[in-house]
Amino acid sequence: MLEQERQNIDRIDREIVRLFEERTRTVEQVAQVKLTNNLPVLDASREQLVIEKVQSYLTDPTLSEEIATLYTEIMRLSREHQTAWLAEHNQSLKQS
Repeated sequence: MLEQERQNIDRIDREIVRLFEERTRTVEQVAQVKLTNNLPVLDASREQLVIEKVQSYLTDPTLSEEIATLYTEIMRLSREHQTAWLAEHNQSLKQS
């Protein structure tokens, strides 16, 4: 029984990783738009909207705080990735 549940968690984790990679590639596309339009990495109002939106997707409202914490961390990692991507691509543009 426990092994079966762990296998299910492993399957879910593989899907989460796949989706995280897809999200990160999309974050890079967003960074490109921000670079082109000279926009800041942080958009606090957008992040608040994202948290509210994902909370509304929950079928179990008792997980509201946990999903907010999870997405706060995901968006922090996304900002870090955007910042690194922008630094790399801004440097590439200067060298061209």
